[in-house]
Amino acid sequence: LQVGRPRPAEQQPMATFVRRTEFQDQLRIDALIAEESGTLDHRFGQFDVMTLIETAMLCISAVDENGEVVGFAAFHDHPSGRVGITGAEWPEWFHTCFAHSHLGPANVAWLSYFVCDPTVHTEVAENVLRSAFTTMPEVDAVLLSLPSHVNPFTPLKDTFEELTPKAGSSVPYRVSLCPRSLYLDKLRLREARVEDHDDLLPIFEAQSEVLAARYGEYFIAQLIESQDSQNKAIAAEVDGRAVGLLALSSEIDIGTLQSSFDLDAFDGLVTADPDQLAAAATARAKADAAQMKAEAARRAVPAPVGLPTDEGEEGSEAAADEAARRDEAWRRALEVADAAAAAAAAEAAEAEACGA
Repeated sequence: LQVGRPRPAEQQPMATFVRRTEFQDQLRIDALIAEESGTLDHRFGQFDVMTLIETAMLCISAVDENGEVVGFAAFHDHPSGRVGITGAEWPEWFHTCFAHSHLGPANVAWLSYFVCDPTVHTEVAENVLRSAFTTMPEVDAVLLSLPSHVNPFTPLKDTFEELTPKAGSSVPYRVSLCPRSLYLDKLRLREARVEDHDDLLPIFEAQSEVLAARYGEYFIAQLIESQDSQNKAIAAEVDGRAVGLLALSSEIDIGTLQSSFDLDAFDGLVTADPDQLAAAATARAKADAAQMKAEAARRAVPAPVGLPTDEGEEGSEAAADEAARRDEAWRRALEVADAAAAAAAAEAAEAEACGA
C-alpha cells in the first residue's frame, strides 16, 4: 500500500473557463506563444497578439481556476494570413476548390489562431469552439486552413475534418471543417403546444423556484393555451423534445414603459403616422419661411428720425409733423414684422404638435 502524494494520473484535471479576450491578456498569451513560437509560425504565420485582439471578429481566452490565461483563439471572417487569398476573394476560391457551395461569408468563421497550455488542450479546444458557436449563432461551420506541409495537430484534429479538394484543383492549403452540430444541437422552431408542458417544466423549475408557487402548477400549459392574435408562444425543439419557450405579446402598456425608461433613442416606442410626418414637415417648412420673412421685414424697417435740434428748425411745425409721421410709420412696420414673427411661432408650434 502506497501512502503519500497521489500519482499524476490520479490528480484531478484543471477546470477551465472561457470568456472574451481582454487587452490585459496579451502578456500571458505572448508567454504561451513563446513556448512554441516556431511551430505556431509554421501553422498560422506570424501574428501580433494585440493586432489580433483589435481586428478579429471574435477572440476567446481560456482561463484556469486562478484566472490565469491558459488558451487563446482568434476567429476572422476570412482565412487571415494566407497568401493569395484576400477577404473578398476567398468565397470564389473556396467554391472553386471544394464542393461545399452551401458555405460562405454569411455562415462561416475561420479559426485564424489557436494556442493553449498542452496540459489542458482538449478542454480548452472544446470550450473555445462551443463558446464560438454560441456567440455567433449565424455560423454553421468553423473552417481552419493550414499550409499543405503542416499536418493536423492535437487537439484540433479530433474536431476538424479535412476537406477533400475537387479533382484537378491545386490547393496550397489544407482546409478542415468543424460543424456547429458537433457542439450545439440543431434547433427546430415551431408554435408551442400544450403537451410541451412536461418537457418545459423541469427547465423552468431548474432556473426559478417561485414560478409554480406564484402562477400555479400548470402555468406553462395555461400560457401556451391562451395564445391568440396578440399573444404567441414559440417552442424550440431538439429530437422531438421541447427545450425552450419564447412568449410574445403585442399587448403592451406603452405609457408605463415611457414613464419608466428613457426611450428617446427609440422614438418612445411609437411609430408616427406617415401622413402626420408629411404634415409636420410641411408645417415646419412654412414656419421657417415665415420666420425668415419676419426677420427680413424687421431689418427693412428704417430707424425713426428724431426732431431736428437746429435752432432755426426747432419751432417748425412742418418738421415736427414729418417726424411724427415717420415715427408712426416705423411703429406700424414693427407691428407688421412682429405679427409675422408671431405667425411663424404659431406655425412652428403646430409643426411640433403634428410631429409629436
